[in-house]
Amino acid sequence: MWLLSLLACAVLVGVSILWLDRPLSNWVHRTTYGNPLVIRLSQIPDPLFVLAWPGLLLAGAVSLWRRRFDGAWASLALCSGSVALVMLIKNGLKVIAGRTWPETWINNNPSFIRDGAFGFHWFAGWDRAYASFPSGHLSVMLACCSVLWLRHPRWRWLYLLLIMLTAVGQLGANYHWLSDVIAGAFLGTATGCFTVWLARRQVHS
Repeated sequence: MWLLSLLACAVLVGVSILWLDRPLSNWVHRTTYGNPLVIRLSQIPDPLFVLAWPGLLLAGAVSLWRRRFDGAWASLALCSGSVALVMLIKNGLKVIAGRTWPETWINNNPSFIRDGAFGFHWFAGWDRAYASFPSGHLSVMLACCSVLWLRHPRWRWLYLLLIMLTAVGQLGANYHWLSDVIAGAFLGTATGCFTVWLARRQVHS
């Protein structure tokens, strides 16, 4: 199943790179770029970047003190661990891919809108000017929401809403290409599902 999902993701990313990324970026630049509401939507996952490691340490310490790994503390530990893990993975992928951004927004970076720059510069992602792929915000949002999706299914409508709003914000602010968003969403989902699977395996072993 995961192999098929990875293949589907690769196809969607490829189609986006070849035919959708540039037209969508041009359209966004003309319509929603700079809209304050869209920018706010893009920032929904921001707290996750800051709280992942503290959340993991806190939940781990409480679980050790309680000598139990269940309930809300287990969910916090798994969400935090999933987000922390995906941050490491996506940072590595950004370094490898070295992709240019749609807009110029950091370190006078070359961009598609300003310079017509569009491509991958392999292993150049140490410089944030070449760190567009994959979307970190979608990665962390899906890493968190996929854990909650599996552990607390009652609120799936809320997780889906947060995911969609984040995607709209990231695309509508022209912060990322569509292919970045697709890849980030897949990476986050895979990481979250792996985290839950690993935890369940440990419990039943």
